Amino acid sequence: MKKLLGWLLVVMLGISACEGPIGPPGRDGRDGRNGKDAESTQWYIEDLEVRSQDWNFVHDEMDGNQWYLFEYEFSLPELDQFVFMQGAVSCYLVHNVNYGGNSIRVHSLLPFTVYGEEDYPFSENYSCELRPGYINFVVKYSDWSPDILPPTRKFHVVLMW
Repeated sequence: MKKLLGWLLVVMLGISACEGPIGPPGRDGRDGRNGKDAESTQWYIEDLEVRSQDWNFVHDEMDGNQWYLFEYEFSLPELDQFVFMQGAVSCYLVHNVNYGGNSIRVHSLLPFTVYGEEDYPFSENYSCELRPGYINFVVKYSDWSPDILPPTRKFHVVLMW
């Protein structure tokens, strides 16, 4: 009996659900803030390179703890106050990896760690710092030796607003 009532309900809904002509479309929605036309998303892409000899050595001490790093700062006027506060910035380390004997170029989102191998036992930790007009790339080593400069590295920066 319950099955019969269930099927009867389904048939009644099916018959009565599609009655009458299709109504007129609704009004178009408003775009942007306060109903004004919105701008499309803007992009700016920059490929940057830091040569090995250009990394700047930084040594400092805070609360008795010493820390060391290498950094390099680029002027990036496109990273203005508006993009800094309202936009988005993605920074990538561009490097090659071996897949099946083939060297393939990849973009790794920062922060990113490059792990050392037998002949190079250090891990390199890459990150970036932003402020309006500037981007600063930072390298920290897992085991410290100020005599070893970071290698030449390429970075891919994407600004969106």
